[in-house]
This record gives sequence, structure tokens and C-alpha cells, in this order.
Amino acid sequence: MATDGVMGLLMFIGAVLGALAFFQIRKLKVEVALIKQELATKSSQSVLNQAENTAPLVTAEPLKMVEQPVDIKPEPKASTAIAATTTSSINAPVSQPKPSQFDILFSRFKENWMVWLGGLCVALAGIFLARYSIQQGFFGPVARISTGILVGFGLHSGAEWLRHKNNGSVSSIAALAGGGSITLFATLLAALHFYQMFNPTTIFILLGLVSCITMWLARLHGPVLAAIGMLGAYVVPILVSDGGGHIEVAMLYSLVISASVLFLLRYVYRDWLWYGLIAGGLGWWGISLLDSDMNGWRGAYLALFGYGLIAIMWRDWLLRQALEIPENSSLFNVRQVLEDSRERILPITLALVCGAQCISILAEGFASLSLLSWLPLMVILLLAAQRRQTLTALPWLLFLGQIVIWLLSRVSETSEKFILIPMPEDQQGAFVGYLLITAMVVSVLSIWNRANSATNEHFNRDAWWASLAVMAPLFSYVLAYLLCGSLLQDWLWSLTAAIIAATYIALATYSVRGEWPQVWSVWLFLAGHFGYAFAASLLFDEAGLTLAIAVQSISIAVIMQRFNLADMSWLLKVVLVLVVARLTLNPWVAEYPIDTHWSLWTYGGSTLCAWISLLVLHQWQRRLELTHVRDLMRWAEAAVLHLFVLTLWVELRYWLYDGDIFAAEFTLLEAALNVGLFGTLALVYQHKRRVSQSLAKLYNIYSHGLMTAAFLTYGVILIATLNSHDWVWAAISTTPILNALLLVFAVPVLLGYLSVYYFVPEYRKGAAVFTAIAGFIFVSLEIRHLWQGSINLELSTSNGELYTYSAVWLAIAVAAILSGSGRFGVSIYRGGMLMLGLVVAKVFLVDMSQLAGIYRVIAFMGLGLSLLGMAFLHQRQKKSAEHE
Repeated sequence: MATDGVMGLLMFIGAVLGALAFFQIRKLKVEVALIKQELATKSSQSVLNQAENTAPLVTAEPLKMVEQPVDIKPEPKASTAIAATTTSSINAPVSQPKPSQFDILFSRFKENWMVWLGGLCVALAGIFLARYSIQQGFFGPVARISTGILVGFGLHSGAEWLRHKNNGSVSSIAALAGGGSITLFATLLAALHFYQMFNPTTIFILLGLVSCITMWLARLHGPVLAAIGMLGAYVVPILVSDGGGHIEVAMLYSLVISASVLFLLRYVYRDWLWYGLIAGGLGWWGISLLDSDMNGWRGAYLALFGYGLIAIMWRDWLLRQALEIPENSSLFNVRQVLEDSRERILPITLALVCGAQCISILAEGFASLSLLSWLPLMVILLLAAQRRQTLTALPWLLFLGQIVIWLLSRVSETSEKFILIPMPEDQQGAFVGYLLITAMVVSVLSIWNRANSATNEHFNRDAWWASLAVMAPLFSYVLAYLLCGSLLQDWLWSLTAAIIAATYIALATYSVRGEWPQVWSVWLFLAGHFGYAFAASLLFDEAGLTLAIAVQSISIAVIMQRFNLADMSWLLKVVLVLVVARLTLNPWVAEYPIDTHWSLWTYGGSTLCAWISLLVLHQWQRRLELTHVRDLMRWAEAAVLHLFVLTLWVELRYWLYDGDIFAAEFTLLEAALNVGLFGTLALVYQHKRRVSQSLAKLYNIYSHGLMTAAFLTYGVILIATLNSHDWVWAAISTTPILNALLLVFAVPVLLGYLSVYYFVPEYRKGAAVFTAIAGFIFVSLEIRHLWQGSINLELSTSNGELYTYSAVWLAIAVAAILSGSGRFGVSIYRGGMLMLGLVVAKVFLVDMSQLAGIYRVIAFMGLGLSLLGMAFLHQRQKKSAEHE
């Protein structure tokens, strides 16, 4: 009891201090206004002196408690005088950067902390009053509840009197009214939970009325009271819940409260109030996921909620209100240039609603009323997006989200992998009907939007409406096959897809001749090719499918040339990328039989298709000389080179492994093939990097990765060779010259030489050094193989072999020195000198101790004559240079 008494005394003191602070703030406001008036009536010099004398008053600490400080802005002439004579510290705030959100929040806290604390104390006082009366037993239940209600109404009455007295509301008055609302909330909840004076339905209605009245009063008192009313309204169903369920009543109540908040936001708008609205509305949707009885109703709830966000906020009941957008804006930057923050935040909010609907589909699955549940929100978005450019992407977002969610809802995990489970047979017909109606509605409304939407030369939305109208039926058809494939045989699905594709191609041809907007022609051609590819995937096996996709590159190139459709260039790139990626990743994405030579017509056929499309582009470029066609040709040329390299690789493996191209073995020949493949692809990707405009960084990463893989594989071969592992020497036949040494050790030399000119310029010197070292290794191993019939380093070395090393190395050194000193530069010369030093060391350290007889004589004689000959040539060149 002593503690309660002390708390009551503290609350009383706080209330007195709050009132004193309130009236002190009013007094300070009057003083600031008088200072402003005095400054305005002075002359320029007087104003300057007065500003210097009164500057401390302007920055005095007590003024920071004022809710809305009065700015002291002198007349223009006085401002000019002050700017000319005052110090730079006065002008410093003008050049300060924009404060951060934390600085703004901290500044508001410093200005309003007393107001916020005072409102909290008043609200707690109402709660503690009810608690104190219960503990002390001063009154009966009826008297206690009546007193609490009277205190709540008294606080509201006091706030209203102060508002009239003050000719307007400030935060302190709004906090006082908020304390009254919280007191009413606490009293009504006490009447329910402590005394059971009313049934939950009655308390539910009363609390809802208090919340609505609080939000209505927020029109007079500002956003503080609106936040209190909104928070109290959304949590009312939780506070009065008796554990009996009835979640549908709470969600209906949530819609009513959301509508009330939206009506309020038309008069008192703050971003954080909007965030509270979203949290409350979607929060009750999230709670409904815990109750399966709400299945079938969540879609209607989200549709009504989304409709209210647009219709109530802007009085756009028919969703026909146009949005005026600035010029030089696009779909991706229009939010940044809009001045109305409500228009900027609306697309994000509706995107959250779309996400909530997708989650609802995943939670509920398919039911007989799914069409009525999930279609209304799509219709609302399509109607609203017709004249609101900021909402253009939302129908696409919702449609694709639903396609993905329907697939995810039928995915099941087995012991080894994920599988797609078809719809139950008794639901397949209804599901196909649902998809058909949805696709028709989306396509029709998209076409209607294109015909009636507002136009803006800087904001072209034709591509969005054309793509959605054309692709929605195709995506729905593919989804129907994946989940309801047992309804028809595969050849009927394929035939239907081919008919749809032919229809699209015919419409595209007619659109070009009928001078439709080009974007419709492009998307119709795209849809036709997509339908054709899907039909082919149902008829052909893995190898045939790849070739069927590659054939489309010819068709697309011919269409682009025939109708001059440059906008379809990205479609040709997509097809070629798909073919290249599929053939590159074949060991992991497909399985092929080994009894047929499928690689020849899959890899070779795809390469041929890409080459023919390149020829078509070349004819188009030669006829019109278009820059973008030239760029596309370079891109297609890089794809052809990539496919050609892949074709060579698979054909080599086909013959090496008796048709089992992707055999899980790692032999010396496979390692050598990998070195050649990785190195060649690295050079191809460097070429792609030079011609690509958007994927240069990605190609550069691939190129470096592949060249690193080639270098490491070559390193593995060298280490095994130095260790005399039979994995290397046993795989090389005894046939001289024409053996695996050419593939294993000569190909890296060729790749190194090509890297000097066609790889990254920064690595040119390193590539040259690698080429020299790899060439030296290849020549030395060839000598070993010629003498021994093997490159096993554990075999004994004969005198003839030792002399051959010296003679060949010396010839190489002499040739390098002579060519480097003349035509090919100092780097070759230095390499030759290094080689010569190696020969000298070998002759004196190895040949002298191991060679005998005539071999030793020949070795030293050859070395000596070579050194003398090079010295003579060097002196002769030096003398000639001096005479010149």
C-alpha cells in the first residue's frame, strides 16, 4: 500500500509538472513571436545587432520543448545584411547534409520527450487507478467500472477543452486524449475479465466503438491519437477472446477497422500509421493461417483488403482514377520521382498482399471454390493498374507467384530427390478449368488495359500488357500438363501445344503486316517459339529436345530478317544461351544411350543451326548495315565457337570410350582432353567478354576459372610424370612421334602460345614463359621416348641420350639467341641465354662425369664451337653498329 501511495504521489507531481511545462511552452511561444515581430520592424543594421544580441535566445535549451518551434526569418533585406556581415557559423546549417533517420528521431525525442512521458503517465494513471480501487476495495464492481469510464471521458473532455482554449491541438493535448482512450480500454477489459459484467460480444462492440471514436478524434488531435486508436482496435479481438475460435468474425472486424484507418489516413497521414495498418491487416491474415476453418476465405479477405487500400484512400471506388506521373520516368524509377509518399508506398504494400495470397495458396491447396478465392485480387490489380503506372508489374508478379506456388504445393521429398506429384484425378478437371478461366481473364483484361490505359511517351507499358496477355495462356497450359498430365496422352498435349504455337505465329505474322505495335509482334513470335519448344519436349528424347531448341535459332533469325524485328535479338540470345548451357552441362542434366551416335547430330546439329542463324544475320547486316545486328552477329559467333569446341570434345570422347561419352573414368587421355577443352573454352570466353555488353564480367570469371582448371590439370600430369607413375607412361605407346605425347604435352604448348595473343593482356608475359617451359618439357620427353620407347624416368639413361639432350638444347638456345637479338625481341634473347646457361651447366656437371669416349669429345667440341660462333656474331654486330 505504501508503494501504491508513493506511485500515486509521483503521478500527481508529474501531472502538475506537465501542466506547468505546457503553460510555460505557451509563454515561450508568445515570446518568440514578439521577437520575430520586433526583428521584422527594425532596419537592416538594427536587425543585425539585434540578431547578434538575441542569438542565445533562439538557441536556448527550453525552446527545444516546444512542439512546433516558430522559425525566426527576417525580411529579405535584413537577411541580406545578416548574410553579408555575420560569421560563417550562421550560414553553416544551410550547407549541412541531410540528417539521418536516427538524428531526426533523436531530435524529435528531445523536443517531445516530456509530451510522450506525460501521456504515458496519464494512461498508466488510469490503469493504476482501476487496479488501486480493486486492491483497496473502496467501491463495488459497478462503481469501479463507472469511475474508470468517467475518468476516461473526463480526460477526453479535458483534452477537448484545452484544444478549444489553445485554438488547436498539440502533442501534449493529443497525449492527454490518448490517455483517456487507454483508460476506457482498460476499464472495459476489466469489466470483462475481472467481473464478467458483460458478455464478450458486448465488450467487443464497445471496444470497437472506442477505437473508431478515437480514430475519428484523431482528425482533431493528430497522428498520436490515431496510433493509439489503431493499436487498440487491432488488438481488441485478442484481448476479449474467450478461446472459442470465431476467427472469421475477427477478420471481418479487421476489415472494418482497416477501412476506418484508411478513412482516417485521408485526413491525418503518416507513413508509420500506414505501416501500422499493414501490420494489423496482414497480421490477422497471418493468425488465420493457424485455423483451417478459414480455408476458402483468405482470398476474399486479401482481395477486400487490397481493394480498400486503393479505393478508400483515393476515393477510387471504380478503380478508374488516373495517376499523373512526371516525364522522363519509367517503371523502375517512377516511385522515386513521385511526390506523394502514399503513391510510392502503395506498390510495395500491394506486393505484400500478393505474397500473402501466394502463401495462402500453399497453405490451402486446391478446392472447389479456389476460383472465387484467388481470382478477385488479380482482377482488382489488373483494373487498378490500367491507369496507375506504378502498379503495372503487380499482375505479372501475382500470376508468376501463383504458378510457382501451385508447383511447390505438389512437390514431395523422397529418400533421394524431390518429385512432382500430380493432382488427384477427381480434381484434375476442375483444376484445368480454374487455370483456363484465370488465363482467359488475365489475357482479356491485359488486352483491354493496353487499349484503354493512359499513354506517356516516357513510360511505355505495352511490353508488360502484351507479354502478360500472350504468355499467361501458355504458362497455364504448361502448368496444367505438369499437374494434370494423365488427363490426355502426351501426343495430344504435344499436338495442342503445336496448334497454340502455330496460332501465335500466324497472329504475329498478321500483326507485322497489319502494322500493330512491334512489341505485340515480338511477344507473339516469342510465345509461338515457346509453344513449339514445349511441344517438341513432349515428343523427343533428351538429345532430340536440344536439337529442337537449336532449330529455333534459325527460325528466329529468319523472322528478324524478314520483318526487321530488331527487338527480338534478346530472344535469339536466350535460345543460344539455353542450347550452350544445356550442351555444356549435359553430364549433369540429361542421360543418353550409348548404343547410338547421338553426339554427332545433337552437338554437331546444334552447332550447324547456330552457324546457319549467324549466316542469316550476316545477310541482314550486309543489306541494312545496322549496328545492333553487328553486335548480335559477334554474340552469335562466340556461341558458334563455343558449340564447335564442345562438339570436338564430345566426339573425341565418343571414340575414346566406345560411345560412352560421359564415362566416369579419369585416364591420361581424359586429363589431356580436359586440358585442351578447358584452355580452349577459356579463350572462347575471353572472346565473348570482348563482344558482350552485359555479361563481360561473367565471361571473364568463366575464362579465368577454365584457364585455372587447365593449368591445374596440366600440373597433375607433370607431377605424375616426374614421379614416374604408370598412369602416365603406361598410357603412351612405343610408337615414335605419333603417340599420345602430342596430345598430352604438345597441346598445352599450343594453348600457351594462343594465350599470349588471345587471353588477358596482363598475363601475356606469364603465358610466354609457360609456353617456353612447356615446349622444353615436350621436346625433352620426346627425346626420352625416342631413345627408351617410354617416358618412365626410372629407366637408365644411355650416353647417346645424354648427348642428344645437350645437342638439342644447345640448338634451341642458339636459335633463341640469334632470333632474339634480331627480330623477336629481348625476351627471346634472354630465354635463349637462360637455355644456354642450362646447357653449359649440363655439359660440365653431367656430361663430364657420365659421358665417355667420343661422346664427351663431341659434347665439349660442339659447345665450344657454338659459344665461339655466337661470340663472333655478337662482336660483328656490335662493330657494324659502331660504324653506322
